[in-house]
Formats: sequence, C-alpha cells, structure tokens
Amino acid sequence: MRASEYVRQEKKIAATDTNGIRERWMWGLRILRDPERMAASGLSLRHGVAEKLIAAAAIASIKLSEREIQRRIQCARTYKTETEIRQALADFKTWWDLSQANFPEYQWPEDEPHADHRTEGERLDDHAAAAEEAFGSQPVFDGMELFPKLDPATATLKDLFDDCDKYDEQTASFARHGQKKRDHANRLLDAANNDASTTWAEAERLLPPF
Repeated sequence: MRASEYVRQEKKIAATDTNGIRERWMWGLRILRDPERMAASGLSLRHGVAEKLIAAAAIASIKLSEREIQRRIQCARTYKTETEIRQALADFKTWWDLSQANFPEYQWPEDEPHADHRTEGERLDDHAAAAEEAFGSQPVFDGMELFPKLDPATATLKDLFDDCDKYDEQTASFARHGQKKRDHANRLLDAANNDASTTWAEAERLLPPF
C-alpha cells in the first residue's frame, strides 16, 4: 500500500475540526490491514514503520507522534463495525475525549460485516483484480462501479438487492440530516436580516430565544 495514501488521510484528519474521530479510526483500520506495515503476528507495526509515517507527515507539515499512531490502532482494534463507531461518535464529542476514555467497547449486530477502510477507487481496483483472477482477462462487468463493496465472484443477486435497500436507507438518512442543516442555516439567515456576510457566531447571537 502506497505511503501517499497515509499522507492523504493525514491531511484529511488535519483539515477536520477537533473531532476527527472517524478519520482517525479509518486510518487505524487501514494500517491494521496493511501487511507491508503490520508485523506478521498482527500485534505491532514492523520495525521502523512508525518513524517513516511520522517523517512522511512532517514533510506535509503535519505533526504525528508514535503515541497518536498507537491510539488510532487501538481505536481500530476496538471498533470493527460501522455500528460501533457511530455509537462512539454519539457518546464523545472529540478524539481527545474518546482516547481519554480508553475507547470503551460497544455491542454490534452479530451479522454486521467489519467496516471497509478503502476509498471508492481502491474498492473498484480490488474488485477488478478479483474479477480478473476469477474470470481471466474478461472485461470488468458493467455496473461494478455501482456495487463497489460486492465481489462479482461471490456476491449473489440477493446481495445486490440487499445493497440497494441499504443504500436507500442511508440516502434517506442523509436527506433528513441535510434538511436539518439547511433549516438551521435559513434560521440564521433570517436572524441576520438576509445578510449572508454575517459570521455564523454573530448570527447565532441574533437568534431569538425559543
């Protein structure tokens, strides 16, 4: 796995607010599944890996410590599914709060798969490689980009429809969340007499009490 992917994720973490829990968790998942950087036992990083990660981050003007690396790995070891990390996000406002609580464990549905750390592009590349291995040099199937989490060599059509149902549920949830954001932004704009140059903090102070 390219070191540049870790730097890309590091920049994404640095661009977040003081929370950044999910981004650090995804970073931890990635390195736990990286055979080039994890020892064969899976218990620790290979010799010199932490130093190289810290140096790569420093080149991008990002401060990374070995203790922070270990925290991210601990987070990824503790929370293996989307359900668990969502519960952590609901209970803790910041990465500091979560790490100080020593990453408490949560329950998750037994049939829930482990979370996928890969980017969309990585999933497509992996599926294309799996398809080529299973079917030789045949072209990649039409629609593979629509189901990036499924492997054509093993997924059934029922799996495709289940994936559609899950996507519909997530889309509805995103739409509700997006509407809540827009509604609040509109309230702030009304409070600021439609002056969109007003800062967020100023507009909050102008909101009438409920």
